[in-house]
Amino acid sequence: MSKNANFVSKSRPTILVVDDLPENIHGLLEALKGDYGILVATDGQKALDLVFGPTPPDLLLLDVMMPGMDGYEVCQRIKENPATEAIPILFVSVVDAAIEKIRGFSLGAGDYITKPFDIDEVRARVKTHLELSRLRRALEGRLHRLNEYTRATDAANIVSRTDAAGVITFVNDAFVDTYGYSRDEVIGKTHKLIADPDTPCSLFREMWQTIAGGDVWRGIYCNRRKNGDTVYINNTIVPVVGADGRPSEYMSCSVDVTCLIHQEELIREQATDKLTGLPNRVKLMQDLEAASRPLLGMINIDQFKAINDFYGLANGDKVLLEIGRRLDRMGGGWVEAYRIGGDLFAMLAVGDDCTLEQFASLIARIMRHLEEEPVDCDEDRIFIQVTAGICQGTDNCYTHAALALARARAEQRDYLIYDEEMEVKSHYRDNIRWSQKIRSALASGRIVPYYQPIVDNATGRIVEYEALMRMIDEDGTVIPPTFLGVAKRSRQYTALTKTMVNKVIEALPHCSGLMALNLTVEDIIDADTAAFLYDRLSPPEVGPRIVLEITETEGIENYGEIAEFIEKLKARGCRFAIDDFGSGYSNFAHLLRLKIDYLKIDGSIIMNIIDSRDSQAIAHVIVDAARRLGMKTIAEFVGSPRIQAKVKELGIDYSQGYYIGQPSPVAAASYTESDA
Repeated sequence: MSKNANFVSKSRPTILVVDDLPENIHGLLEALKGDYGILVATDGQKALDLVFGPTPPDLLLLDVMMPGMDGYEVCQRIKENPATEAIPILFVSVVDAAIEKIRGFSLGAGDYITKPFDIDEVRARVKTHLELSRLRRALEGRLHRLNEYTRATDAANIVSRTDAAGVITFVNDAFVDTYGYSRDEVIGKTHKLIADPDTPCSLFREMWQTIAGGDVWRGIYCNRRKNGDTVYINNTIVPVVGADGRPSEYMSCSVDVTCLIHQEELIREQATDKLTGLPNRVKLMQDLEAASRPLLGMINIDQFKAINDFYGLANGDKVLLEIGRRLDRMGGGWVEAYRIGGDLFAMLAVGDDCTLEQFASLIARIMRHLEEEPVDCDEDRIFIQVTAGICQGTDNCYTHAALALARARAEQRDYLIYDEEMEVKSHYRDNIRWSQKIRSALASGRIVPYYQPIVDNATGRIVEYEALMRMIDEDGTVIPPTFLGVAKRSRQYTALTKTMVNKVIEALPHCSGLMALNLTVEDIIDADTAAFLYDRLSPPEVGPRIVLEITETEGIENYGEIAEFIEKLKARGCRFAIDDFGSGYSNFAHLLRLKIDYLKIDGSIIMNIIDSRDSQAIAHVIVDAARRLGMKTIAEFVGSPRIQAKVKELGIDYSQGYYIGQPSPVAAASYTESDA
């Protein structure tokens, strides 16, 4: 018989029979080949070649007494190899001595069969050992998967285990990292070690009642880190039930949701008016966006400034608080009240249950109530008057309601309902009015720069001023540049830019440091404006003191043209900054082409940098990238000492904002933080 018999089948278990005298086992082979694939080896080395080959057998019937390498040595080599040590080996021998059997078992054999053997007995033993081998492999597979599940759970969760009394017996690395305690400090203690004293005792009572009854408990609550910080966790506690049906252990798997909780709190805070507790403008805009057919009424308290001036700010706040309470109460559960800001409130109805006529009637009743019922403030009874604008189900519901309110106030009406003709007339009227105001201001020299200081955070000294455009109205009112859109449409924008450049250059001899001017993409690509800038910024005493801040960078399409403009003015000593960086599309690859000197981090990031981890992360990325690209960073809208401290902590090079200094018609001589 050849080494390998011809009745091997991959679909059946394979048995390797090893015997130096094949004729001794002919009967055994005939008995087994009907149920198993059979391989035959006539010496130990051939047997090892098959076992260590690409398709090892499922079981060995191994003769003990063979010339050369005996069965014991073959068994030892197979069991020493981790890849084959699980293959069951059944010794077959004419020797029936107990010492030989003990030797075989000590080497890892699963059975010892003596010759002459009973065929049925051998068949039964082979079947039993193959089944045991299959069960072992299945168990090992399950254990492997269980270990993988455990590893995955450990990686994704904070895991701890306690005994039935709640004493901690195990914690994973995530537990140690989250709470700051070492394993030695935790093992043997209870979870009271990390419990937050402000968490209600009722929560823990309900938790223990649930898990002691054998049920899974889930909940979100807060614990305390070793350093005293609060950590919010989303926890699942699973009781491990013993043979007696009662929990013997408890497994806790939790996730740190502190960031999510803080974000939710911040969102709620940002959407709530602090004085009245009503939803604010942010929430109103969200609700309008979600509504299909909104009905919006804007209600304004007339002459509220006079109330503040006469009765005092404290009583003015009491009026606002009482109006908010009344509006909230009179909404009746189907109309939501909001405080938009200042003396402006809103009422919003959504859905199809209310018609425009019904809503307008409700607003009218609310207005009568507000005017007829005075607000009691200490010994004073304050009567108010209100005006309203109403709008239904348009894409620009907020704007249209505000327009209706403005028209109602202008016409001294109680309220008006928006219609399209109202908007067209208002739009044209505003455009004409502002165009005339801009033309008059240019002609009479009332377009002026207001200077806001920028400080070096390393030294605390003012190193630069940004020249901000202001219009001085005929009555002396200082108007921020909200009129620029009209200026562009009325072709007066270029004149505004040139005016600002000329006035800043005139101011250079009277102050020290750099001066920053704002340029839009339209300024840069306009040939006349570009030629004007090349000429005015060419003198050696001018260009090196000018920083040109490019605004509205999302509108850049031809980076080559912008890069050429920058290169020409850099040759004249000018420096360049990107304004509002991080607010929208910010492409570092394009910035490399433009060779920018400064990145001004958008004010929306800086204003939220104390409480928002997202804002901190964005600022950190911008600062790191800017340093790698050889750029400096400037924080805009630094409005408090806490923000300034965080800005310094993040390594931002310069700061600008109301805490540093408000825009003024004259550049300040110096700055210290105690002056702010």
